[in-house]
Amino acid sequence: MSTRRRNAAGVVAGVALLGVAGITPASAEGQFESHISWWTAPTESHRWTDNNSSSDYTGIYFSGCRSDDERYGYNYASLTLWKDIPGAPDRKFGTRDNYCGWVDYGDPNSAGNYYFQLSDVGNGDYINIDYVKVGW
Repeated sequence: MSTRRRNAAGVVAGVALLGVAGITPASAEGQFESHISWWTAPTESHRWTDNNSSSDYTGIYFSGCRSDDERYGYNYASLTLWKDIPGAPDRKFGTRDNYCGWVDYGDPNSAGNYYFQLSDVGNGDYINIDYVKVGW
């Protein structure tokens, strides 16, 4: 698939996830809103339960992004989506770079408890995010 077609597909998927009423689709199974203060890799988010009752994508939205790099500022945050597997290694669902907007991980298609982890910061050591929304 060409880069242009992949980018177009990503934009279409992102717009579909935004939905009419906000950042997650009206039929989304669940969501939470929060903020991030002084996170450095490898900090983890709180966990949420996806019952897999819908086929909605899991996505993370950031706005109001800052880093401690005074010269270059916020560039991106690499976020890894994990499924908590009790008594075994957690299952990784991919890493995406959030450039202060929306990133999606597709439909994990698996019920369970999930969390995201800050894997890397583009500039600086710490990030602050004024608004975080996670939808699934």
